[in-house]
Amino acid sequence: MERQTIVNRLWQKPKTIRSTGETIVLWVVFILLALYAASLLYPFIYLFFGSFKGALEFRKNPLGMPENWNTKNYKLIFDNYNMGEMFFNSITLTFGNTIVSMLLSCMAAYVLSKYRFKGNEFVYTAVIVASMIPTVAALPATYKLMSDTGLMDSYVGMILLQCGAFGGSFMYLHAYFKGIPWSYAESAMLDGASELRVFFTIMIPLARKSILTFSIIRFLGFWNDYWLPSLFYSEHPTVAVGLSQISAKVANRNDPVLFAAMIISVVPVLIFYTAFQKQLMGNTIGGGLKE
Repeated sequence: MERQTIVNRLWQKPKTIRSTGETIVLWVVFILLALYAASLLYPFIYLFFGSFKGALEFRKNPLGMPENWNTKNYKLIFDNYNMGEMFFNSITLTFGNTIVSMLLSCMAAYVLSKYRFKGNEFVYTAVIVASMIPTVAALPATYKLMSDTGLMDSYVGMILLQCGAFGGSFMYLHAYFKGIPWSYAESAMLDGASELRVFFTIMIPLARKSILTFSIIRFLGFWNDYWLPSLFYSEHPTVAVGLSQISAKVANRNDPVLFAAMIISVVPVLIFYTAFQKQLMGNTIGGGLKE
């Protein structure tokens, strides 16, 4: 009995004893983090309350809660400012770009990591160097190319333009595929599986968590992209471009309408992030993107 008591004491978790200085530091850190969180939430709360006010009420009471929770601003942005069309353009463009860019990224990373051929290293280096070129530096040449090929203001043109920027996901997936033993593929090929089947049924499932993480990151990037759609897809405004247009029309005259548009614009992002939050956090916490 006495021996068991000693063992239990040894296995007990030691109590954490903090000095007064450590306690003060922890409280200071906690307060700073709380203030930082509040600074991030305040603009959203300000926009949310303001979106339910009329223009006159907003001028009288810009910081307080609305007296009457009026949804006319939300109705107005869909009726007068074509928010529905902007949403459709953004959703189709964002999903199309995310799917195509991740597919190309996975295929390029897999081929260059698993197959040795003449020029392999050159192609890999070229992809990395191309991804480092600033978008602004390539704009004149890109604009000329899009105009000459008739791809300006076309859905296909925007997909081709945006899906090629996959440097980050390509580099990580290249290293990931390189670390997967080739014996998995050889076993499947001995059973009659084609190279495409090996890629889609073995390699992609093994990397699915990393692919999902990069897909979320790319989705958010494409959804918030303003410059490329405004330059090359101006006849079909996306939500990001539409917010700029609405701002130019109503700023300082009817700000609550703009606030309603901003609130609506973040809803898909919140839904998308919430749906895949566990997968994203599970892959990024604990020292980088890992399986």
